[in-house]
Amino acid sequence: MTVNFTLRGEQQEVLGTAILYVSSSATLNPRSGTWKENISVEFSQPWGQVQSLNVAADVSCTSSCVAIEKSPWVGAKKLVDNGVLATGSVAYSNVPAIDKVDLSTTKYHLYITHTGSTPTLPNVNWDNPHQVRCDSHLTDTGNINTGCVDGAVRQDPDLELPVSRYGAAAVTYGWAQWNLKDKWGLYSGSPLNRATNGPERRKFTCEEKSSDPFEKMPNSVVLDDSCDEFPFASTQQGGTDGALCAEIRAHLREDGKYEVYKAWDDRPITKQEPCVRGHVNLLENATAGSAYSRYIQDLRLIEGDPFYVTVPDYFDMTVDAI
Repeated sequence: MTVNFTLRGEQQEVLGTAILYVSSSATLNPRSGTWKENISVEFSQPWGQVQSLNVAADVSCTSSCVAIEKSPWVGAKKLVDNGVLATGSVAYSNVPAIDKVDLSTTKYHLYITHTGSTPTLPNVNWDNPHQVRCDSHLTDTGNINTGCVDGAVRQDPDLELPVSRYGAAAVTYGWAQWNLKDKWGLYSGSPLNRATNGPERRKFTCEEKSSDPFEKMPNSVVLDDSCDEFPFASTQQGGTDGALCAEIRAHLREDGKYEVYKAWDDRPITKQEPCVRGHVNLLENATAGSAYSRYIQDLRLIEGDPFYVTVPDYFDMTVDAI
């Protein structure tokens, strides 16, 4: 924000001028409903009778947001020398109701005076063009989880799930992306969209609501077998009837690479399926699930938010044997 200050005489003649440069920065917290903002005002280019200015500042915010520390400094600061800064911080809090999303705007106010003169237009007000988006939900342990992100421009990183870390789970996701027609989560396909009712959706793919229930393989084939699905159940593209999914298993070879096979001889794979159901070691399945959970928490993804998934080492770690 640039503020041009002009001091005029009784005949509206210009007696002096100066410029104030206002800057602010905040780091939103994806795991908290409170955040701080640093504010600075620089006194610059004084001319004529304006060799100093007195500056007071305060903030507010809209909707359910509250400014809990409204002023970056106490009272008015006198800025005298060219290039001198007035600096300080303010703080906000926004804790929406459970399962609610709130968009708020932070608002700023400067009160500018010049010693020895009567102010004519001392108030300067403006809004931050970036709204803050906060949401709250209950965790599995019953705690309230609140966090905030930039609601205006969100360039989110991809969810990266390398095979080297997540094993057969990552192989399952990568195989689905590169072999099935919809290419969910790939930039050459379509993004995934967050769904908040993942446990209910999973029942249709891996559990009792599937018309073809998932059948575990013996430990000699897949140790501690479990059902892993892609697209994820907690996406709007997930939750498909498991009977419609391609069903695969990933075998780890002695050379450290995975071979992908169809799970059952009586279930052929056409690669036209809308989903995959993978036979994955339970620990690898849970570890990948935790990574996804952290990802949606860190980015505060809510219902419908798009995101992309990459398995960066898929072709280095996998041999497609189907």
